[in-house]
Amino acid sequence: MHLKLRIPNVASLVAAAVSGAALSACFPLHAWDWLAWMALVPLFVVVARARGGWSAWWSGYLAGAVFFGLSCPWIAATVHNYGGLSPALAGLVFILFLALMGSYFALFAWLGYWIGRRSGHRVLPLPFLWVAVELLRTYTPMGGFPWNLLGYSQVSHAGFMVVVPITGVYGASLIIAVENALLTDLAMRFYASRADGAPGWPTRRDAWLGIGLGVILAFATWPYHPPSLSLESMTARLVQPDTPLNQDWTGPSLARFLRQQDALSAPAGGRHVNLILWPEQPAPLSYALQPGFQAMTAEMLSRARAAFLFSEVTYPLSAQGVPDYNRPRNSSLIIHADGTTGQRYDKMHLVPFGEYVPLPAWVQRIAGIGKMVQGVGDFVPGHKPVLFHDGGHTFATLICYESIFPDLARQEVLDGAQWLVNQSDDGWYGRSSAMQQGLMMARMRAIENRRWMLRDTNSGLTAVIDPYGRVRAELPPFRTAALVTGFSPRTGLTFYTRHGDWLAWLCVALTAAFAALAALRRLR
Repeated sequence: MHLKLRIPNVASLVAAAVSGAALSACFPLHAWDWLAWMALVPLFVVVARARGGWSAWWSGYLAGAVFFGLSCPWIAATVHNYGGLSPALAGLVFILFLALMGSYFALFAWLGYWIGRRSGHRVLPLPFLWVAVELLRTYTPMGGFPWNLLGYSQVSHAGFMVVVPITGVYGASLIIAVENALLTDLAMRFYASRADGAPGWPTRRDAWLGIGLGVILAFATWPYHPPSLSLESMTARLVQPDTPLNQDWTGPSLARFLRQQDALSAPAGGRHVNLILWPEQPAPLSYALQPGFQAMTAEMLSRARAAFLFSEVTYPLSAQGVPDYNRPRNSSLIIHADGTTGQRYDKMHLVPFGEYVPLPAWVQRIAGIGKMVQGVGDFVPGHKPVLFHDGGHTFATLICYESIFPDLARQEVLDGAQWLVNQSDDGWYGRSSAMQQGLMMARMRAIENRRWMLRDTNSGLTAVIDPYGRVRAELPPFRTAALVTGFSPRTGLTFYTRHGDWLAWLCVALTAAFAALAALRRLR
């Protein structure tokens, strides 16, 4: 058996790299969202005209590596500055990250070529395949990394976002990918017509392609203005401490931290709040094990008369009633206004190299790899969403980058959450685009489920997001401050909240149908 390896030509590699670069520019820092409507065209052309499966594979790999390399450069700096890796090892980890994430684009390109060549439809299956691969990237068995999905790029366009409460972010991705496919088909037909000297362009099919493009672009630019939502019945105080990540935690430094937090949480201007929020942060808080923290909380709540939600490290008790320090959990705990302890949520989606190292212990020792969160063993994930109950209301939290997983927020709202909280410590990313990208994805969760989102972070971007994805108030990054803002509990359920990722799975089914057609034609 002879394996014929076809290397893509230079033009294909350049086109794939251009596609990856244009796609990355759709997201912060650049946020040139208009580029999304043409960014996939070079890659789609390469896939449709590839000389072979391997040629398509490597072109797709390059597009993915360029996309993630330009949109997520903060990963290398993060694992170097806080993971204890040398610059060389941090670079190696980043290369491995690009290799892993680029494989999703490579899979898309290879399957797109294989299905297109054998089914006779070289462009039509590509939008459905794109969304199917995005779904795979979200729920891959290793934990998933659905960062900067295509649909997120248009989160600021209220008219286009009306589809999201029905389809989730995948519906936005599909419409953008369909538009890119129509543009690709039109461009390829025009090029073929000019190359052959055929006088019949444009044809009836070209006219229909143009009409389809016009309809989609008109919908994308629809000047819709959501309602004002002025009836805000509750008030929250979001504390942004801007705590240094490299703080040396001792008894005195922890006491100073608690005094600062107490001052930031105190009522100001006579305005009563219903909820005090503290973000995920590097301070080693553990309510059950720190009497000083308990005393400060009791005094603070006696003044504020509000519920208190904060992030902490918890340890399960052994059979002897002793904390098991080898099995920590990243948790959120609520203390009610009367001082009683309420529900606790244990984070389900842990951060690789942040809360655990996804490598064997002997590899960690040889490479000198550590975690960004020092002083504890690998964190243990939680197993289910938890609702917090207070004052007749229910809400739920997403810790750190859990806000990028659509189904987790959806499940919390389906269970009864009337608003969502996102507690995060984005200080790990420094002054990079990751902060803006994280806020962008939190906004999408609010739109999908039509819920207020209170996003409280250690160093920014702390913001309050309304059910239409609008940022109603925010704090400047890297500033010690508190944000007092209104919001309203909501009880209605969107179609997406009720039915989940139905459109993405439909795209999987359509991709499978195209693949079956391709296999059948090959047999014939």
